[in-house]
Amino acid sequence: MRTTKYVLFAALGLAAVLLLTSDTAKDLRDELEEKAKKNAKKWKNKLSKMGADTSDTIADLKDMLSNEIEGLSDDARERIESILNGAAKSTNKIKTNLSKQLS
Repeated sequence: MRTTKYVLFAALGLAAVLLLTSDTAKDLRDELEEKAKKNAKKWKNKLSKMGADTSDTIADLKDMLSNEIEGLSDDARERIESILNGAAKSTNKIKTNLSKQLS
């Protein structure tokens, strides 16, 4: 069992050395980096769209609750609006953080 582990780690180490030192590995790393940047850009766009959609949905829900529901007391309505405002702020913070991390 120990011999198998040593062989496995030796093979992984050899693969790492080859990937870090050979010319074809440099091409491979450059290609992987390019694909990673492209995918990061796609994810950033998707997450930005999701964040905008979520913000719009929360704003619509807030408007609906504050204007159309008459059965709620003012206190309950204010608490719900406070929760929705907090959710909107959190959504914007998450969107901003993701944008920074994916840039």
